Amino acid sequence: MKDFLLTFTSLKECKLKLNELFTDNPQGKFRLSVIKWTKKRSISMNAQQHLFYTQIAKAQGDKTPLDVKNFCKDTFGLPILLNSLEYSDKLEFLLHKLDYYRHSYESKMKLIQCLSITSEFTTSESKEYCENMIFFYNDLGIPIKYKD
Repeated sequence: MKDFLLTFTSLKECKLKLNELFTDNPQGKFRLSVIKWTKKRSISMNAQQHLFYTQIAKAQGDKTPLDVKNFCKDTFGLPILLNSLEYSDKLEFLLHKLDYYRHSYESKMKLIQCLSITSEFTTSESKEYCENMIFFYNDLGIPIKYKD
């Protein structure tokens, strides 16, 4: 059963789907997670993240926006997805297979470009990611904030 938006009007359909699961596989074991439904991040939040990367790179002087993006995906994005019900198992498996944490910093920054991190965020995860960037860089004296 894929993600399913459960509402009061879809409860009957959900019961039918669950019944079908157990009928088709009576000896099967399932993990059922019920989490508050949130949308995927918006295009405007994506634009906001890239605005942050550019502001930070400009303030640091020796970094490109891509350098900043890779650092942020590694530092802030990975922990968020590793705490996600939907992606944690898959991401842990992939990081283990890549032996990610044993790579040099430069190598990890190249690998992180190939991993889908921020694009998997829900709206609340994307907000958490941006807030972590704001707190971190403001503490370093780089004042970034949401675009008005």
